[in-house]
Order: sequence, then C-alpha cells, then structure tokens
Amino acid sequence: MTAVLVHGLSVTAALWRSHVPLLLDRGMRVVRYDHRGHGRSTRGTAALNLDQLADDLAHILRTTAPRGPLVLVGHSMGAMTLMRAVARHPELAPRIRRLVLISPPYAGVSTRTGTGPVHTLLAAGRNLLASACTHAPWLLDTARQRLPITSRWALRSHPLPASDARPVPCREGLHTMPTRDIAALWHDLAGQQPDPGPLQQLGSRLHLLAGSRDTHIPPEQTRLLAVSLPHARLEIVPDATHALPLRHAQLVTDRITH
Repeated sequence: MTAVLVHGLSVTAALWRSHVPLLLDRGMRVVRYDHRGHGRSTRGTAALNLDQLADDLAHILRTTAPRGPLVLVGHSMGAMTLMRAVARHPELAPRIRRLVLISPPYAGVSTRTGTGPVHTLLAAGRNLLASACTHAPWLLDTARQRLPITSRWALRSHPLPASDARPVPCREGLHTMPTRDIAALWHDLAGQQPDPGPLQQLGSRLHLLAGSRDTHIPPEQTRLLAVSLPHARLEIVPDATHALPLRHAQLVTDRITH
C-alpha cells in the first residue's frame, strides 16, 4: 500500500514530516513531493494551474507507484489537486483504497472566509494584495527580494541546489516562485466551479476532514462538498485551524490508515 501525500499552496512536502515515520511504522510506503514551482521542484514551462498539477500527480504515480493500491491524501490546494486528478485520470479510481481530503473547498478558494466586520477587513486586505500581485508583480518581486530569508514570502534569486539533501522547511514553498506565478495559480484556484461528480464513484472510500476554526477554507465549504457526496465520511476536528495536518499529525495518520 502506497500513501501519496500532496501539500497545498505556499508550503512544501515538509508539511508531512511528522506523518512519514508514523506511516512507515504501520507498514506503508510513502511518496511525497513538492508541487512545481514550490520548494525544490522547478517551475517548468507548462501553464501553472490545477489541471497541470493534477497531470503532474498522475505522472508521479506512473513513475513511483505504477501498480498496487493507493491511499491519496491532500491538504487545501493538494485536496483540490486530488479531486482534479480523479476527474482527469479515471484509471486511478480502481486503485484508490482511501482518498483523504483535508480542508477541501466546495468550489474555488476565496478571499472572504466569513461574515462580520473582521472578515470584511481581512477580505479587503486580501483583495488588495491579490490586485497588486496581478497588476504589479514586478513591484512585489522587488519587495520580496528584500525580505529576510526567514519570511515565507521572500524571493530567492536562485533556487536551492538539487544536490543539497537537507529538506526545505514547510513554510518556504514560495521562495522560488515569482509573484506573477502566485497570482496565476491563485486566480485559477479561485475560479474553480463545483464538480463533485467524479468523486461519487469512490463512495465510502472518501474521507473529508476540516478544522472547526479554519479561517482560510471554512468548514462550511467542506460541509457543502459532503452534502453532494452522501457516502463520504465527514469529520470536523474541534479547535483545529488550517494547520490541521501539522497540529494533528496522529489523527490524520489514523484516518489515512483506517
């Protein structure tokens, strides 16, 4: 049994660093990778969108796990990537023993994640940042190059050498991604429309997880997805935020293996 762990936007495969030893102890084979443009994965020349990320995943599966049962696990954008991969590569469905989607939205991501004055202010700030990323990416790149390297938004002039065996910290996923690529990916994710149909064939093999205090992808979004997938299992983790995989590694591992 191979577990394939897929991270979200702005982080790296190090998101799963606590899960790997737990899964290995349970006799599972583990595959994790950095999305293109994140961490050590190069950007390439293909379009940076959800379709491409899903096709990247299919290629990785053909290379690293061409046969045998699969447990596919994705967080946030990683969950969206898995949903798209099931739709674009239906040959995967018979091999999937479990599909664990953590913080998946019903449709696209949004800058507005709730109601009330606080959420209105947050959405206004996020909209302003999104507009700057879209219309003046060169200006933000200049600012990012001056940020301390400890900032998750800092932009490095050169990618890390592939020969460096040290893991790229989880929060450094965007260090090699220019602002124009961040904007392109965000707009693609925001423009997604609900399409739960391809997931319905998985029935009870599908497990949906969400944090009750997630302010990036509110649990209401995951509940909407669950309504359209009546045989899927839905679990709202009390007091968990968008960092659910990091803060609740044991719980996530249990859902992967049971």
